[in-house]
Amino acid sequence: MGIFILLFIIFAMQDAEQLYSELLGLKNPWRVESVSLDSNDKVVEVFIAHDRGAKLPCPECRRECMVYDHLRERVWRDLDSIGFKTFIHARSPRIQCPEHGIREAVMPLSEKRSRFTLRFESRSIRMLQNMDVENFTRVMDISWSRAWNIIDHAVKRGLSRKTSRPRIIGVDDKSYRKGHKYITLVMDMENSGVEFISMDRRKSSLDEYYKTMSDDELSRIDAVSMDMWDPYISSTLEHVPQAHSKIVFDRFHVMRHVNEAVDAVRKEENRELVKKGIMDLKGSRYIWLYSGDRLPERYRERYNELRNSDLRTGKAYSMKENIRNLWNLPSMEDAMDYWKRWHSWIVHSSIDAMKKVAKMMRMHIDKILNYFIHRITNAKAEGINSKIALIEKMAYGFRNRGHLKTAIYFKCGNLELYP
Repeated sequence: MGIFILLFIIFAMQDAEQLYSELLGLKNPWRVESVSLDSNDKVVEVFIAHDRGAKLPCPECRRECMVYDHLRERVWRDLDSIGFKTFIHARSPRIQCPEHGIREAVMPLSEKRSRFTLRFESRSIRMLQNMDVENFTRVMDISWSRAWNIIDHAVKRGLSRKTSRPRIIGVDDKSYRKGHKYITLVMDMENSGVEFISMDRRKSSLDEYYKTMSDDELSRIDAVSMDMWDPYISSTLEHVPQAHSKIVFDRFHVMRHVNEAVDAVRKEENRELVKKGIMDLKGSRYIWLYSGDRLPERYRERYNELRNSDLRTGKAYSMKENIRNLWNLPSMEDAMDYWKRWHSWIVHSSIDAMKKVAKMMRMHIDKILNYFIHRITNAKAEGINSKIALIEKMAYGFRNRGHLKTAIYFKCGNLELYP
């Protein structure tokens, strides 16, 4: 590496201005005035300027205008030159536009109010999409606050570029800070990105999102997938026209309630058996959480033994496996007939936990069966939740709620982040 750096220095010193004009891709009227190299600190300072009398575009209308004056010198960090930190210096010109008055001209290498060149920022965004901030600061040798400024600036840029609202959304909550706090997530189910984040899971949390939309945008929402969480239901019914036919209770959340009922039966029955010295259900929790077709082979033998016994847990498991078939039926009419038969079976059984979940489903059966109109689930939202958990882990937990929101938008928002 030392030989390459030496050759670079020798070559650069012969015609440094021309070299950096080529490296930076400067075009008329911009040029490199001078280059200063500090081999001890491994820093290259590049000074750029525009030709005297040049006309520069107005940032509003792009009309070529005369230069009015210059602001004080600013510095931008650029990509390193063979291990040498590289900084670009320039005095930003202001132009006088006949239509828009005095405006700061567009600089050739950076966006307004950025401390980095466009290519440095683009490289940084690509890296930060795949690594945590702490490691990024070590690799790029910049401070944590400046690295976070790149993320924050990219998210603001991406959000400002959004021009349309989703037709199909998913609403879910996510716990953070070890389950002590919750956030509400609104997902664009077609774009697979986080559309909106609120730092709570109340009715007002979802109200906040709907209030950002016009009446026309609200009317264009075709479907809303969600859990059976009353605050989200109330908010959607209040704001979205014809919401009764648009709300789809997510099948995975419904099955989670059914799984919890099966587990409640297992716990109760296991306590009764242990008192009698029978350990048949001991350590069998995870067997009952799997669906029959996805049960690992290591559990298969014991599963068959338990299913053939006369346990309430086995009966509850059969009830769970049967209701899974509901979403595979061809039409809403077939699903309703199937549901009625399943519900009758449950209410005439002696398993209270399953009766309770069947009663809950009966209260919301119309919105469960709306699946057959829209055919959507929150599966993508669950994938995003897993990604958010990884974001938290990489950041060792976010104490600053604003930073957590920004990080989620940055990695899960599917935004146009690049300058």
